[in-house]
Amino acid sequence: LKLQILHCGGIVDPSVFPRPPRKQVMAANTMRESVSRNNLVRAREAAKRFPELRALCRKFIANFEKRTDAPDPKFGYKKYKALLQRAVNRQLETIFVDLNDVEEFCKQEILEPDEEIADAKQIPRIQLQQSIEQWMSDIETNTSRYVRYFYEACDAELPERESGLSNVGSAKDVIMKWRERMAAAQSASGGVDGAAAAGAPVRLKNDFDIRFLPRNSRKSMKLREITASSVGSLVQLDCMVVRTTAVKPKVEVVTYHCEVCDAEIFMSVESDRYTPMKECPSQRCKDNKQSGKLRQNNRTSKFGKYQEMKVQEMSEHVPVGGVPRSITVVMAGDLTRSVLPGDAITLTGIYAPSTMPWFQQARTSGTKQEMHVDAH
Repeated sequence: LKLQILHCGGIVDPSVFPRPPRKQVMAANTMRESVSRNNLVRAREAAKRFPELRALCRKFIANFEKRTDAPDPKFGYKKYKALLQRAVNRQLETIFVDLNDVEEFCKQEILEPDEEIADAKQIPRIQLQQSIEQWMSDIETNTSRYVRYFYEACDAELPERESGLSNVGSAKDVIMKWRERMAAAQSASGGVDGAAAAGAPVRLKNDFDIRFLPRNSRKSMKLREITASSVGSLVQLDCMVVRTTAVKPKVEVVTYHCEVCDAEIFMSVESDRYTPMKECPSQRCKDNKQSGKLRQNNRTSKFGKYQEMKVQEMSEHVPVGGVPRSITVVMAGDLTRSVLPGDAITLTGIYAPSTMPWFQQARTSGTKQEMHVDAH
């Protein structure tokens, strides 16, 4: 007699849905392990290229020239040096790094690799050429890391602010001058701690953002074509805005003042939530074996603005009888209030996970993360 199972009010015969053979299960597990092993090997190879590519980011920002009809009066055809000058003068909030320019720069560097970078990183010339060949794919598949690299390169190549501007004596300038005086006073008194010696974070000193513009040869994807291999990559989607939220503040750098050693402590916030510091981590408090009480200073902290929106795939991308898929998009800085519900847009951003709050994890049966797009 065959076993019969009562399921949803009906009788289901197990022979109709047979269990897969054991050999097929073992083959699937072996294939899964080989894929994971290959991904680990590729990640380690990409990590070896980080030092020289980090130096190339700075060389690109400093030396790339774009021939235009009207050169900059100070920097000539150096496109990104001119953009940095406008950002320092607080006339520009976002510096867009065009990947078409990076691709053109890569073709030049492959033909004539920089000997100084090869000698500084102690690598042969052929290895530097191979790293440059992989640079574009690394940027498009590991975008968040290269956003940080280009931001550090821009901070290292910042020109001096032009005189005669109306915003020279703003509150941010006053705070930065006060911070420099405090650091000089601590250095003179011999009470320099590790945080003060390192200086303020670059996000606190600068008011601009770094975003990427995709290559012209890159085609837009459908929302349902995004897979697990796209996590952390730069994606380009054709979609429609369904809903937008209100613009909200978001803390980027929190500053604390120690009441014991009089030090200023900085904490960079990368996610939506953070745990406030309770004890002073300065070297002076550690030497005195004291747990300095920290007081958060909102006046000297840095806040930004962000907005969330829900986008949905286009109607022509939905198969017959299917349900349109949607995803959350996070916009920050000058991208806020740039779209309205009902707009058909081409979205470029980083496909990344975000940790859900605890009360939403209970509703989703243990799922701790959800995917979103960080708009560029």
